[in-house]
Amino acid sequence: MGLMRILYLGSTSPTACASFYADAAESLGHEVFRWDPELFRVQNLSQYLHLKILKTPAQPKRDQCREEIVKKCSVLKVDLVFNLAENFLSLDFLQELKSLSQPPRIVYHSHDNNFSSGILKPDDFFESLAWYDCVFTTKSQNLQKYKMLGQSRAFYIPSAYEPKVHRPLSTNESKLGNQEFAVSFIGTYDRSRDRFLEALDWNKLFIWGDRWKRFSHYRKYKNHIHPKAIYYPDFADVLSHSRVTLGLLREEAADKHTQRTFEIPACGALQVAPRNDEILSFFEENKEIVCFDSPEELKDKVDFYLSHESERKRIAGAGFERVTRSRHTYCDRVKTILERVLST
Repeated sequence: MGLMRILYLGSTSPTACASFYADAAESLGHEVFRWDPELFRVQNLSQYLHLKILKTPAQPKRDQCREEIVKKCSVLKVDLVFNLAENFLSLDFLQELKSLSQPPRIVYHSHDNNFSSGILKPDDFFESLAWYDCVFTTKSQNLQKYKMLGQSRAFYIPSAYEPKVHRPLSTNESKLGNQEFAVSFIGTYDRSRDRFLEALDWNKLFIWGDRWKRFSHYRKYKNHIHPKAIYYPDFADVLSHSRVTLGLLREEAADKHTQRTFEIPACGALQVAPRNDEILSFFEENKEIVCFDSPEELKDKVDFYLSHESERKRIAGAGFERVTRSRHTYCDRVKTILERVLST
């Protein structure tokens, strides 16, 4: 595979997992030009009201974004445009890129379930997917849906972890000192998780994430809830100080696995996650991961491993060994993506 000039479209925030793809491409020797369209960044009241009411960026901002990307493709002479979940790049924009004298290959990739009502997208989003050279998704349940929409070059590719940030932190690196959390969960509030969390002993449970003030028992348990998202290295720090970490999924998104599926064991924590075939294709149950089907089983499993330290450490260690030897890094994913793109 030859080296390429790649225009990366997506978040450039150091806290966003999206930027790990650009980092990985650079580590493989490709020349990467990063650009964040910032379509949801509002600069005045008019833009704020437009976004709040219509759930879409204002058209002038979308037009400006389109012109800037086409210009960059022409000037930089890129070989590939890698669109990471920028859903509001229109069908007209894709057609314009394809009409350039030296059109680049165009790839779309997303960690989101784009068939979920909670994901914002323009009216022509699904129609536009057929214009990409390849479409990638971490949601295996969406693969056939994409193909039925006319994108025959759609591929499922699992989520990943980044070894530089998802790793056990040493005592010298930690901000938490000697603190220890019996059970931790890091993730945005979602009502589908309530029945599982309510089955646990909240004296031992600690949560980090956005929107937790929506939780009906927030006031009762607020001393155990940090209602803000945490990122790297704080994310790895919490997991490095957790005896058990929950890998809960979102029912509304029909998740079968997420980034956390790999990030948790990579940080050396014992992962307790919902039981499904996809997760069990990555880890062996009761040897590298602990699984559950019901709130009652979750409670029983958590209580057991909190009182059986040697078993807990054995499975956590095996999970760490499995994830670090099984090629689940962002670099591995980018290699696969580029190989698929060049073979189509």
